[in-house]
Amino acid sequence: MQKNTRIFFKMPHSADFAISFFGEMLADPAVSIFIAEENGEVIGYILCKLIERPENPFTFAMRSLHVEHISVRPKARGQGVGTALIKQAKMLAKELDVQRIQLDSWDFNADAHAFFERLGFQKFSFRFWQHV
Repeated sequence: MQKNTRIFFKMPHSADFAISFFGEMLADPAVSIFIAEENGEVIGYILCKLIERPENPFTFAMRSLHVEHISVRPKARGQGVGTALIKQAKMLAKELDVQRIQLDSWDFNADAHAFFERLGFQKFSFRFWQHV
């Protein structure tokens, strides 16, 4: 894990550390999760959430499919797993009659940026912060 990621991300403390989190996600009708397996072993997943924002005085109404998580085990990267997961998200977006898929990525994750750009994603927003 990169040095600067330690201030954001927790290291798993047990094999079942995220069971309750995923249980809650699966109970949300706006959430869909797709899992990639090889020989019975999970090698990746994508968690997508339908976002619906009403029109307001500043912006039009918006419906999009937000990729909250996408993860592929390091040993399975470069084999089309991530591309297949994004394809599932695109199929879901079509089923939901959503015209846009969006996602966020940390600034330090250059490999993910290159992957998303290869698949046709375009940057459209920047976030800034300042410690006080």
